[in-house]
Amino acid sequence: MNFNDLKLYLIIVVAGATLWFAKEAYEYNKLQNYLNNIEENQKTIKQSKELTFDQQLELAMERQRKFQIASNKNKVDKYMREVRSKYTKEGHEEKLAVCNYFTDLYKKNRTKENELKYVKACDPIYH
Repeated sequence: MNFNDLKLYLIIVVAGATLWFAKEAYEYNKLQNYLNNIEENQKTIKQSKELTFDQQLELAMERQRKFQIASNKNKVDKYMREVRSKYTKEGHEEKLAVCNYFTDLYKKNRTKENELKYVKACDPIYH
């Protein structure tokens, strides 16, 4: 076994150990999140036993609103990441400028024709 083989072996061992530690850290983080969710749910259940139906309904509606806001934000962020990754910065700025132009046109004159132009200019499906 020469020196180059030994270096290659050490690189492989270090890379493997790093990947293993990263995997363990990820699993630990997932477990902590799961345990935190369980604790939060137990607190909610304990509180819900003490609350009236109207209070429980209000809490449920508030949780649903927060979930919906987070879900919508994630969808928007994902959509914008996809659009940005699809175009270069210059291409993206150009498409955005065209979209803004047709958005303004549609807001000022709401016709079916302007709506189609707006959709085709702003929706990446048509690009």
